[in-house]
Amino acid sequence: MRNILLEIEYDGTDYSGWQYQPRKKTVQGIIETTLSKILQEPINLIGASRTDAGVSALGQVANFLTNSRISPQKIQSALNSLLPSAIGIKNAYGVHLLFHARFDAKSKVYRYQIIFNHSPLRQRFAWEIHYELNVAKMERAAKVFIGEKDYGPFCSIKKENGIVNLTEIKFDQADGLIIKIEANRFLYKMVRRIVGMLVDIGRGKINKNDIMKCLSNKSHIPFLVAPANGLILVRVKY
Repeated sequence: MRNILLEIEYDGTDYSGWQYQPRKKTVQGIIETTLSKILQEPINLIGASRTDAGVSALGQVANFLTNSRISPQKIQSALNSLLPSAIGIKNAYGVHLLFHARFDAKSKVYRYQIIFNHSPLRQRFAWEIHYELNVAKMERAAKVFIGEKDYGPFCSIKKENGIVNLTEIKFDQADGLIIKIEANRFLYKMVRRIVGMLVDIGRGKINKNDIMKCLSNKSHIPFLVAPANGLILVRVKY
């Protein structure tokens, strides 16, 4: 028995997310099916992050157990020859049998791209906004998110444990606006809700007290959920 790690890049625009779902096109489902054909055995692929429908990845990490003796390099080559063009295996190598792509991850880094001018090419991976944002106000408000907090109010799955240690939010205005967020874990749609709230801050529609009310699970005004296409999983750290 061997444990193989895959580093994966994918354009998630036309997929129903990472996680396998019956009768839906998902990244995990397609890779599992392809691996099973190559290795001639059932494969259970474990992903580090369950990206939402429409979300892409530069650095998704996944692992699987196999009895096959085919080398990781040949597995990588075979996958890249058979997978759709929207999915690519950047690397493949053997790891310890006990390695778990999701549970062993120390943190994950997501990037959200906002553009302010119409761009037929870039809009596939960005939120196209046609109003001004006060980025300085957004940066000040973002500090409220830092630390270990209950992000349950930012997740539509209410039964999930909401405790998250969010360690960093960075802003880069070199190419539109890029917001990078790092945390030990993320809840369903959490990043998109944070970005939506920060955009509403930048528009002057809400203030940081609204963020604090939400984090305290107090009554608050509804806030924006950023579109999925602007979000990319950049890196998983171990």
